[in-house]
Amino acid sequence: MAKVTFQLKGARELQQAIAKRPMMMATQTKTIVAKHGALLKTKTVQNMAAAYTAGYSTGEAGIRGTVDTVFSNAGMTATVAPHKEYFPYLEFGTRFMSARPTLNPAFAYQSVQFVNDLKKMMK
Repeated sequence: MAKVTFQLKGARELQQAIAKRPMMMATQTKTIVAKHGALLKTKTVQNMAAAYTAGYSTGEAGIRGTVDTVFSNAGMTATVAPHKEYFPYLEFGTRFMSARPTLNPAFAYQSVQFVNDLKKMMK
């Protein structure tokens, strides 16, 4: 089974600035990570509601009900992922089915907002 992984790496200058002010920045960064992790989950579930309209994929029993947000690295990392084995087939498609991306568009939108909040914190 293929594993879907998305990762956002910040600009080198931003990482260096955060490292210079670790105590104050760590608390603010954790808050921003938590905020955008939750928003990413919400946006992904909204995208799923629009894209997955067949009976098997609706409701809590469907794939939308399996999307979780897990925090690691002392709150500095948020992982948003659905826990269904067939999710990569929906996201990327197969030779028999076209792709119905939900997580990637949500990530593309939310990552811009996340970086903007980090830049505001640096000012």
